[in-house]
Amino acid sequence: MSANPLVVSANALDTSGGGGLLADAAVFAELDCRAVCVATSVVSSDPLPLDLLARQLEAAQLAGPLGAARVGYVSGTAQVEVVAGFLRRAVAATSVVATPVVDAETQDAIRRHLYPVARVVVVRAADLTSSADRPVEDLEALRGAAVRLREKGARAVVVAGWLSRTRVVDLLDDDGQVVLLDTARIQAPRFSGLAGAYAAALAAHLARGLPLANAVEAAQRYVGFRLLRGR
Repeated sequence: MSANPLVVSANALDTSGGGGLLADAAVFAELDCRAVCVATSVVSSDPLPLDLLARQLEAAQLAGPLGAARVGYVSGTAQVEVVAGFLRRAVAATSVVATPVVDAETQDAIRRHLYPVARVVVVRAADLTSSADRPVEDLEALRGAAVRLREKGARAVVVAGWLSRTRVVDLLDDDGQVVLLDTARIQAPRFSGLAGAYAAALAAHLARGLPLANAVEAAQRYVGFRLLRGR
């Protein structure tokens, strides 16, 4: 594994620290990675000017060899294109795209520009109705949703956090090779930011050199650890 690799978070600046790039940076630090933070918006609602985003990405590229990138909140086609160009130049092999549900224009731009350059796209199972066009009610539907996302341009897809009674299932579809990661559901109070923590942990483990399937498993364990400790 690489020691203390640099990992980029291109995400919203949530000044509460509960999500966005500040939360990503905390995850990276816990997993022995160094954060390079690029703000795309303020509190996920006010996109920053495009030239400011571009200057941040240029500075990030000069920080040193970048092990991975985690893309969170982006808004509008122009922002998506700028971030995708950065990933293509700097960290295309190990980038992770895990965007929340956004407007139709941005979602289409993400599929056209970010999916093809990302190593893996992470989608919350709860968001599949929006991102994969239909609800998911069983494992077969879960597999089908991942296939549809790959058909839209993703090389690999992780569907994270599908709940089935006392179990939690994460599904990895890596170019047609499917891995199911099944773990016991932890009975603990839920809190915001778990999906972002999963994506940040996945990026960190990829930056440290884990193969994708192992990184997905490690990210699942990390989320379980966060649930157990309550934050």
